[in-house]
Amino acid sequence: MDRALGLACDIPREDRTDARAERASNYPPSLTGMRGSGYERAYCAGHALRNGNLAESLPQAEQVDQIYDLVIVGGGISGLSAAWFYRRKHGRDAKILVLDNHDDFGGHAKRNEFTHDGDTRLANGGTFNLYSPQTEAQKLIFDVCDIDVEKLAETTVTRRFYESLGMGQTVFFDRKTFGRDMLLKDPAPWTDFTFLYDPTTPPDASARWSAFLRDAPLPERIKKDLFRLYHDRKDYLPGLSPDEKVRKLALMSYRDYLIEVVGCDPMVCTYLRDRSFGSGRGLDATTALAAFQRFGFPGFDGLDLPRPPHHGKGGAEYHFPEGNATIPRMIVRDLVPNALDCNGLSDALLRRVRYDVLDREDNAVRIRLNATAVNVRNESGGVAVTYIRDGGLFRVRARSCILACWFHVIPYLCPDMAAEQRDALHYNVHTPNLWVNVWLRNWQAFHKAGACLMNAPGSYYASIILEPPVSVGGYQHSASPDQPAHVSLLRGYGAPGLPIKDQFRAGRIDMYETSFETYERELRLQFNAALGPYGFDAAKDIMGITVNRWGHGYSYWYSPLYDDFLKTGGEPPHLRARRKFGRITIANTDAGGTDSTALAIDMAWRAVNELDETGGGK
Repeated sequence: MDRALGLACDIPREDRTDARAERASNYPPSLTGMRGSGYERAYCAGHALRNGNLAESLPQAEQVDQIYDLVIVGGGISGLSAAWFYRRKHGRDAKILVLDNHDDFGGHAKRNEFTHDGDTRLANGGTFNLYSPQTEAQKLIFDVCDIDVEKLAETTVTRRFYESLGMGQTVFFDRKTFGRDMLLKDPAPWTDFTFLYDPTTPPDASARWSAFLRDAPLPERIKKDLFRLYHDRKDYLPGLSPDEKVRKLALMSYRDYLIEVVGCDPMVCTYLRDRSFGSGRGLDATTALAAFQRFGFPGFDGLDLPRPPHHGKGGAEYHFPEGNATIPRMIVRDLVPNALDCNGLSDALLRRVRYDVLDREDNAVRIRLNATAVNVRNESGGVAVTYIRDGGLFRVRARSCILACWFHVIPYLCPDMAAEQRDALHYNVHTPNLWVNVWLRNWQAFHKAGACLMNAPGSYYASIILEPPVSVGGYQHSASPDQPAHVSLLRGYGAPGLPIKDQFRAGRIDMYETSFETYERELRLQFNAALGPYGFDAAKDIMGITVNRWGHGYSYWYSPLYDDFLKTGGEPPHLRARRKFGRITIANTDAGGTDSTALAIDMAWRAVNELDETGGGK
């Protein structure tokens, strides 16, 4: 069976040290197999620090380099933005060192690429949506990155591309869960992932609902529940004012709303559960208000509440072919001479970063990859930062330090920090996030099936998404079903019945205990089951697989279901957690109290400004 699925095929797999991986090692975006932050080299030192295995070795660290003006721990969007903001305030000759534990910069804004017969395809391996800048800090970063969200959204996206080919959103019912394999047109409102987003209804909704009600392998009561959930304009909270409705929705789970208020069968929750696209929260851990405002779930049309701007963000929205990896690449272009040789955004996507120049001694800004910080402490006149690289312990000194890393790491880096602040840092528990990119020889089967997005309740992968039809400069999206393309697969995590943070922890354990072989086998099985009737052959059509595991993916966002301070009016934990500590300040999206690329930039700006308050400016 494995041979028939193509598991024995010679495609790029895993980050083993074989000839293929060795050739690609100087260019991380082209590595396939296990990527994200879920490969051993990226996390083994951090886990050793957590487990207390390094304390006795720290005094033996070798002192290296000169004294820097600033050391930044974390080379994601926030850390790189902090480097840029610091140079803007203190001059381009400021000496800055950026340390990151990964083999690539950008953090969760990960670029994946795959080249076949000279054609390079790009995909995001992590965060991907950009919105119009709302603050001065965001505008500054977007300007240096040559990013105009409104203009890009208007000029580089082929709107209704898939719709013009007769394609749209579908739902796949698998044999194990529903008794038979069946792919149907999804009658629900289309999502933005397809670039067909319509806040009301797909153009052929009536025909879709007729086919769904006739053919879906669901009990009749479930089909009726789903139909009224999407169509009824009944006020399920009669007698309440709009403000009272909002407060009530904020204090109940969406699962309770569906079952206890709307009167749906619990199986409706199973059907809808994974349509939050990687939130990591079961419907029992998602407030009804978040289901309405953040995810666009059904059942609220009769409440007469204003639907917020798309995803509550406002302004224009954009998705680069490589996701938000464009931002760190363009920042690095400005920070490090000759790192990215391009004239601007128009030709940047097809240019490779020169990783060999990132840490040159004569750079004002040095970016040191595969370097895991394990201790950061204030000392007379500055900060000492100890890190592990290639098995060795090294120490650098700086006038100041910005921690642009995950909150939950900082208490281990700074054991001298007050217990109250360490506890506040531990409050943030990240959502696990799995984003798998599969590189295909063609997408003919998707075209024949009329599917550019597939929801798959009950399947191993909850969503399968054909690449966005976006072309920037010399990079062109796949324009014909005969051409290579990539599809992205998302797995829904969550453990219904557990408190939300325990759901995240359970998902993370599941993620890290799962082998690459399992991820690959499951996607091949699912592709063949859903698209085999339309000609898909996993043994022939798959050229490569990149599994981006983010055990600590999205930052925690507060919920009245679990965070009591929202009801009592207490201080949010992230405000206590991000307090400056001597000459150390804290950036990263965690410091903003939710998950957002925009906040990652704003928190970098805040952290740089706080350095001046500590005397840590240049």
